[in-house]
Amino acid sequence: MPNMTKYQTEDFSKNLSVDIGAKHSFKNYEKVKNWCDNEIEYYQEIGNPSNFINTFTAQVKNQINSKFTQNRNDNFTIDDLLSELKTLIEKAYKTYGLISSKSKEGKWLLKQHKVNSSLTLGSLTYFQNKIKGVVNTNTSQRDGEFSAYLFDNNIEPDFETEKEQYSSFYQEIISQKDEIFKELLDIRKENKKLNQTIQKQNTDWETTFENQKTEIASRFDGEYDRHKSKMEESEDFYEKKLAVKNAVTYWSKKAKNHQINSFIFGGIAGLLMIGAIIMIFNSGKYIIDLDLSDETGIGRKILTEKGALQLWVYGFFIISMTLVIWFIRLLVKVFLSNLHLLSDAKERETMIQTYLAFEREENTLKDTDRDLILPSIFRVSANGFIKDDSTPNTPINIITKKFTG
Repeated sequence: MPNMTKYQTEDFSKNLSVDIGAKHSFKNYEKVKNWCDNEIEYYQEIGNPSNFINTFTAQVKNQINSKFTQNRNDNFTIDDLLSELKTLIEKAYKTYGLISSKSKEGKWLLKQHKVNSSLTLGSLTYFQNKIKGVVNTNTSQRDGEFSAYLFDNNIEPDFETEKEQYSSFYQEIISQKDEIFKELLDIRKENKKLNQTIQKQNTDWETTFENQKTEIASRFDGEYDRHKSKMEESEDFYEKKLAVKNAVTYWSKKAKNHQINSFIFGGIAGLLMIGAIIMIFNSGKYIIDLDLSDETGIGRKILTEKGALQLWVYGFFIISMTLVIWFIRLLVKVFLSNLHLLSDAKERETMIQTYLAFEREENTLKDTDRDLILPSIFRVSANGFIKDDSTPNTPINIITKKFTG
């Protein structure tokens, strides 16, 4: 186990510092021991009030000695010991209200004891209660406590003079108590009247508030009914006179859709035409470059010995191109149809907006004018497709038409 007894003769690893109203620092056990002896000597000099010597010896000096001889575990160090000693000393001074000889209170107690020893116990009791945080109800040592109170408030008292002034002040308070009590009664009456006035004002305010609330509610109901009537009139006007405005939104959206469709179908048709041209060009280039000398090559399969295309190649090419051209022609028709419908939708949108502008001007349009305008706006919409669209002619029809024509 760790041997702490060696530190009774060796210096500590660091100083033991305590704060007990005055700060102390000890570098070894000998310094601590001398400090304990000095504190006991100090308590003897001030007459050992409240048997301070016995309390200090039992709770501080003997406890310190025992700390160096107790059994410790293997992990216990000198730093742990110093921490225990610091806690022990500071806690004992606070718990038992001990006064340090080097503190300002301790120095003043010694000075006062030499002048008037009868005040020592009362002064010490005052400082003890302050350290412990308790309120003293014992008045047997009032003079000493009052003296300590004056010192604690940075007053170096001529105690007898201060006591005489205190007694005179106390007698003055006693003589004035009836007058003060009367003033308190008057203040109480005034406070009661003030409370009654405040209560009355609160009642008046509540009544006024209720009246104002009723009046505002009535005005609000009137305004609400008036605005409701106007809103109904506006809705009726909108439904009867301006319902055609919905058509503007419809034709605007329709024009936008046809514009998008024209871009899509026109783009696809253009890409297919470019692709068909590129395919024809690459196919012709490929056929020209074929080798006819190879009996088993691809050239002898699709070309004759004279370099002409086989009939089945012509047939395949004609059918393929017919389908491609028919499909491109159909896309172009859809593209043109959307352009036509786009133009029609824009025209209707413009006509409706113009009609609404005339409607907003009073006495501009007559009933006969509306009879002419509205049929033009609400005419049957065309789909835009050309009626002669049909399936592509087969190669047989083309050949028959050529020889019979």
